[in-house]
Amino acid sequence: MRIAFPGDSLIRVPVPDPVERVQPGLPLNEAAQPGASEEMRSFSEMMKDSLHEVNRLQLNLDDLSERVSTGRVEDLHTAMIAVQKASLALELTLQVRNKAIESYQEIMRMQL
Repeated sequence: MRIAFPGDSLIRVPVPDPVERVQPGLPLNEAAQPGASEEMRSFSEMMKDSLHEVNRLQLNLDDLSERVSTGRVEDLHTAMIAVQKASLALELTLQVRNKAIESYQEIMRMQL
């Protein structure tokens, strides 16, 4: 490709062809399917796993709270991190619950 500038002689600037840089991708139906090592999980399974994790964090928090109150905890920093993790997990769970209830109520208000 040649670009001419006023007052200059002709300058040759190499410009790569954008079409040559395009690489073929996977067909849409292959890209959407999981690989052999991946499993499709249902929404209910993911929610159940998340609730079990929140429960585990809350139980860990109860244990740490008891150890802190009796003076058996050695690392207060780790205990405080566990408190924050449990608090955030519970807060997120409550927000997801609130959004689910809001969505359900919105669907129920729809007229058929």
